Amino acid sequence: MAAAHGAAGAPHLNTDVHRKVSWLELFYDLVYVATVVQLGNKLSEDVSLEGFLGFILLFIPIWWVWMGTTFYANRFAADDLTHHLLVFAQIFVVSALAIHVFDGLGETSAGFALAYAAARGILVLMYLRAAYFVETARPLARRYATGFAIAALVWLVSAFVPAPLRFVLWGVGLLIDFYTPLSPESLRLQKLLPPSPHHLPERMGLFTIIVFGESFIKVIGGFSGHEIEFQRAVVALLGLILVGGLWWIYFENIAEHPVNWARGANLWLYTHLPLQLSLVALAVGVYKLVTLHDSAHGLPDNYRLLICGSVALALVATSIIEVFTLKHETERPGRPEIFVHVGGAVVALLVGFFGHEMNEITVITILALIGIVQVVFDLIRRAGVDEEEAPLEIEV
Repeated sequence: MAAAHGAAGAPHLNTDVHRKVSWLELFYDLVYVATVVQLGNKLSEDVSLEGFLGFILLFIPIWWVWMGTTFYANRFAADDLTHHLLVFAQIFVVSALAIHVFDGLGETSAGFALAYAAARGILVLMYLRAAYFVETARPLARRYATGFAIAALVWLVSAFVPAPLRFVLWGVGLLIDFYTPLSPESLRLQKLLPPSPHHLPERMGLFTIIVFGESFIKVIGGFSGHEIEFQRAVVALLGLILVGGLWWIYFENIAEHPVNWARGANLWLYTHLPLQLSLVALAVGVYKLVTLHDSAHGLPDNYRLLICGSVALALVATSIIEVFTLKHETERPGRPEIFVHVGGAVVALLVGFFGHEMNEITVITILALIGIVQVVFDLIRRAGVDEEEAPLEIEV
């Protein structure tokens, strides 16, 4: 057993605080590009309250599968054949999730449940390997393996029972999944093995890039095979300006800054769920405006509520994440940018709920201006601040 514990490439704790994302992790992320596209297509098919709630229900387990692999890779490094095979197996089952997600609450829900259970089962194997090879991480790894195994079993059983009980079991399984790392005992053990401070923010930024990419896919798809009309091109341009503004405030003020792990690690992490979810919904909203050809009677309420609500949710989620992001030493104190984000969210919601007479050009123009205001305020706030000289202090 001693020899096994010293096997080359076997799981071991990540001790390099400046560790970068591996090529294997980037390869793994590629399957989520297709998965996010399928999620967006599902929402696009049914832009209603029921359709949006179904989109959320399917987005959460897919996001959690990605988070599970990311959490594991954050604490444990492995480069042996077994680890590679386990990651390739994850890619296979995530592909199955993508295949089943479009009708994941209907005819293919059993297949979706089986794929999710398989994904969690593979993660359990990863943690059991970590428990075997890394003695100091054994209590946490075994706790994770146990909790995730129970959740996987619940999902497995759900595949063989009829709806609506199947979806009740999904909820139970997700509660167990989320409670496992957030339970008091898990939180205590996590303090003994703090996260890699550079790796996790980089991973969150990469997934955020994936969901931002959905906007380009949807806009390009809206024009593909059709004559480009001037009004549609204007809507697309304004939509991409809006997306660019949201990209700016995240990647200039969050992705490039260290996280205050001691103050709000979990809030910083889990608020990425509504942020990334809202960005996929926003892409669908832009697509609906770009492909709208009969707007004589104004923009349909469901499309306006979708795109405006998505912008508001993205801005509020960004504000919460920024609260737990450390500023550079040379930056001015205070968080005035958060008031600008929240103000933009309020304006977006007002347009969403009361802009019944607005057409798509008016709505997307207002939203694009909200995005521009975010960027302009950020540039003004940065004026005279030299961030190059500021050290990146990491608080763990």
